[in-house]
Amino acid sequence: MACFSRHTTWKKVMKYTNLLIALPLLGAMEVALAVDCSNLTQWQPQQVYTGGDAVTYQSSKYTAKWWTQNQNPAQHSETYGVWQANGRCDATTPLPIVSVTSPSSNARVVVGSPVSLAATVSHPQNTTIDNVEFYLDGTLVASDSTPPYEAMWQAQGLGARALTVYATDTSGARGESSSVSFSVVSDDTPPGDPNFKIVGYFPSWQGSVSDIQFDKLTHINYSFLLPNADGTLRPLENLSKMTALVNSAHANNVKVGIAIGGWNGGDDSAFETFANSEQGRARFVQEVIAFVEQHNLDGVDMDWEYPDPGASANNYALLMKALSVELRARGKFLTAAVVALGYTGGGVLESVFQDIDFLNLMAYDANNGDHASMQYAKDSIAYWQGRGLSKEKTVLGVPFYARPTWKAYRTLLQENPANACRDSDGSSYYNGIPTIRAKTQYAKLNAGGIMNWELSHDSNGPASLLTAKWEIAKGLTPSYQCQ
Repeated sequence: MACFSRHTTWKKVMKYTNLLIALPLLGAMEVALAVDCSNLTQWQPQQVYTGGDAVTYQSSKYTAKWWTQNQNPAQHSETYGVWQANGRCDATTPLPIVSVTSPSSNARVVVGSPVSLAATVSHPQNTTIDNVEFYLDGTLVASDSTPPYEAMWQAQGLGARALTVYATDTSGARGESSSVSFSVVSDDTPPGDPNFKIVGYFPSWQGSVSDIQFDKLTHINYSFLLPNADGTLRPLENLSKMTALVNSAHANNVKVGIAIGGWNGGDDSAFETFANSEQGRARFVQEVIAFVEQHNLDGVDMDWEYPDPGASANNYALLMKALSVELRARGKFLTAAVVALGYTGGGVLESVFQDIDFLNLMAYDANNGDHASMQYAKDSIAYWQGRGLSKEKTVLGVPFYARPTWKAYRTLLQENPANACRDSDGSSYYNGIPTIRAKTQYAKLNAGGIMNWELSHDSNGPASLLTAKWEIAKGLTPSYQCQ
């Protein structure tokens, strides 16, 4: 009972009375008071709590009144609810800011397939992040302590799933993301986008046409046709092999393009010379069109490595415009292989985007170690689309070889079958099946296709990287299981 001295003013009595009236209402709303949450854990739906157990949820503190499980504190903290709302966690302690970047909201993933779980984390005071945890439907499935914060999860359990990511800084402050919902679907879901492109390069100097899995490709680029400095073309190496390729590909409804250029030891002087004049460009276009028609090709992939920003970029744009006009008039495609990102990317002007059917992003060879990481692939897509390239014209490139050893993926498998399910054998770096699947899934959501260099590096067995790409692209259950 409240007692008042004779020195208590009526104003004080009314203030105290109002507080007493207000107190019972606090259990029915989120308390505005700041409380210490530093020693509390985040509420988990499947955890059992008993009277007196305290948790945090959505940056507020709640205390259980009695036994509870699977009852959301925010929704069950009314007067007769199982949770007592104690107030907002101390607002003076800045929390990490967490955003889920993968999977996207309402995404559909095939059961058994790898799913990239990823988040970005920042901090208002730049406090170091100690740990990032990924929770699916309230259950911890993965954690990461170094950026970029990401993990792979093998999709399981059909139906709706919810991902929430929590980041804890070195002071113990814990921030949480908004929940992202996605669905796990069975392998009888409709096939993937019929316009999603699966592109493979096939070299003139190695590989057999009979080993190509044509049923898993939409486009093949035969590599390479080289130009002379005057715009004429050099004789193609192994012409009979290209003829066999065209015949087999067309029998399987696969388009074949001629790739012009390539690395060529870093010597692009012929391109620089003929592209610098209108006469040189015209001669080159004339010869390319004649070559395409003579050999029943479906298009051209320009692989000038690389036009430089400035005059070279302008000449490249003029050349691509002239090629596009002639090829489109004949119902042929025009694509180009381009650097993943960075300064050299400026050698391809934005005006070129309207002249090509799509760009093949060479998101590999970033360095001599882990040269084709998942993050590098994402950064490459972001770079080109940030400059205005449409999703449909973006084709992500992946390697079928390792660095620094330059070993083909098939060789890595021969040395150790376990190499199929990892990205390094200890001495070299490459993309194993889980990463290839993850990149394909990312490309399905953010690009118009996926490409590889090159087909002869692959294995035709169960651990084929091309098969791994194709299954994800078509929404099929992966056939090769990585433990």
